[in-house]
Amino acid sequence: MDYESVDFDLREALRQEELTAEGLPGGVEREGEEPFPFDAEKISITNKPVPLETLLRRLRQGSISSPLIQRGENIWGDEQQSRLIESLMLRIPLPLFYVAADEQERWKVVDGLQRITAIRRFIQNKEFTLSGLEFLKAHEGEDFDSLPPLYQNRILETEFQFAVIGPSTPEKVQRNIFKRLNTGGLPLTAQEIRHALYYGPSAELLQELVGLEDFKNATANSVDDSRMAARELVLRYLAVLVFGPEQYPPNGDMDSFLCNTMKVINEPTRKIWGSSETVPPLPQITDRETLKAYFCRAMTRAEKIFGRYAFRKSLPSHSKWRTPVNKALFEVWSYQLSRTNDETFQRLLDRKEELFETLHNDIYVKDDGRFLDAISRSSHDPASMKYRHKEIESCIIKVAR
Repeated sequence: MDYESVDFDLREALRQEELTAEGLPGGVEREGEEPFPFDAEKISITNKPVPLETLLRRLRQGSISSPLIQRGENIWGDEQQSRLIESLMLRIPLPLFYVAADEQERWKVVDGLQRITAIRRFIQNKEFTLSGLEFLKAHEGEDFDSLPPLYQNRILETEFQFAVIGPSTPEKVQRNIFKRLNTGGLPLTAQEIRHALYYGPSAELLQELVGLEDFKNATANSVDDSRMAARELVLRYLAVLVFGPEQYPPNGDMDSFLCNTMKVINEPTRKIWGSSETVPPLPQITDRETLKAYFCRAMTRAEKIFGRYAFRKSLPSHSKWRTPVNKALFEVWSYQLSRTNDETFQRLLDRKEELFETLHNDIYVKDDGRFLDAISRSSHDPASMKYRHKEIESCIIKVAR
């Protein structure tokens, strides 16, 4: 039986990809998401006018988060930032800023990071001069200090409108709200929201790992990270490595599973889940260097065995098409390969053709599509998580024995 005759259309997988910042296929299969209900009465959002001087003071204090990146490296250039400053000079109101407040009234910016970056760089840090202006071309080449007092005052007297989500609002609700935001015509992705809400060592680790040659080689350099798709892939693997697949939430809440992985990497000794969340699992590994070592081992081993077909539904010698990277396959193969001992891995490598045949015959064909469903439509289901790890582990044992 050919691989294409299995109850799954590989050509459909090629059409169902997550999109890049430019709206192009990003090299990762799109997954369905299950909605999780919440108590609407717990939502607390207030509109707050914020003078620019207050914003600058918070930036100096560090009481407002302003990561240098929002959508990967797709940060505004000097000309785009200059036009933002030009809007302030012309008294053109800016769109609403969205922030989440904690108990110490520190703000995490989720929508408006690039605007705040422009303000910080021009007014506070003096990092660029105006360029590419549309209306005030006479002031191109000037920095803030060299602007006429008229425009300095207009900028400094600007008042912004902030939507502040209160700390009583459950994190799941916060993420749902931010998911509804529209920035530049592209709704925020789940990983962009996590990046903003849980920015810290975990976000820095994800950025480092997706930049490694080991990752690029293992994915055939085919995953676009402009919408943080690559970082979500890596986080998916880190989540099962940190907690173990057996501690995946029984309600199938993949989003919370990934969010709490970022939180526990940020602060390994802190209780990471609030009272409104599921009972917290116990982390197995949190040390960043250990996580990196496991990750690099997984990437190099996957590339050695599968080559350009690593983490994809299509198998070498069994398909005409090379499908996009699949999140669930990335998770399960990375986890299993990184924890396999050297002797077992060497046998797998020596018998990789046998491995491909076993995957095709014993998993993709004989189970009547159950495995393919467990890595596609039902990938977030707890039973699917358990099933795919059991099947791949059994396959490794069978081939390497």
